[in-house]
Amino acid sequence: MPTTKTKPILLKPAWKLPLNIKAVISTRSNQFNLATHVNDDPDNVIANRQLLRNYLPNEPFWLQQTHSDRVVKADFSQTTPDADASYTTQKGVVCAVMTADCLPILLTNTSGDFVAAIHAGWRGLNDDIIVKTIRKLPQFKPKEMLAFIGPAIDQECFEIGAEVRKSFLLNDINTAQFFNLSKNEGKYMANLRGIAEYKLLQAGLLLQNITNPAICTKCNHNWFFSYRENSNTGRMASLIWKE
Repeated sequence: MPTTKTKPILLKPAWKLPLNIKAVISTRSNQFNLATHVNDDPDNVIANRQLLRNYLPNEPFWLQQTHSDRVVKADFSQTTPDADASYTTQKGVVCAVMTADCLPILLTNTSGDFVAAIHAGWRGLNDDIIVKTIRKLPQFKPKEMLAFIGPAIDQECFEIGAEVRKSFLLNDINTAQFFNLSKNEGKYMANLRGIAEYKLLQAGLLLQNITNPAICTKCNHNWFFSYRENSNTGRMASLIWKE
């Protein structure tokens, strides 16, 4: 993947936020890959991260994402911890997750007291990483939290095996509504966005405080990296911080 020396195209989520909360999402414009684990030239990734840094108050708190349910406080005493979500109440600390079809979920509250970023693929959703992130912030009321579900693969593009559906149903039979039969025998089409919204509501968020624009990464692979479109691909970053 060639790097770019041009200005990256960053999207601002269409999300009503407190004035002190900022968020951006990178795109694949000019192959703007930010991940170190996807066979890209490390120098390219470093250059892209340096370009991104120009638009942020500090270096992002990067995670070593493993499709886990581990949530950590964004604290630079830890160097790239193994985790799939981070949170902070500190100003200027940038929580970040990288995705290429999985859901990036950004959280704050109506008072702008905290920020959090969650990487939620099907494993993380099934292991309740959303609820576990919210539980790390017991001092804040879920009904006052705001959530943004960023660019990710949509149901019509995300085929999974029967064993994945079964694992969800074993944990919560109500998730059956988020799986449709595929045209391929023994397969299902999974609605990750619907599951994420369901989990957020279960955690106590109000529906009107969940922003879910349903931007599909695979359908819009000219704008976004998509693993289902091409497994040899980069990663976008979704980032959020307090000012």
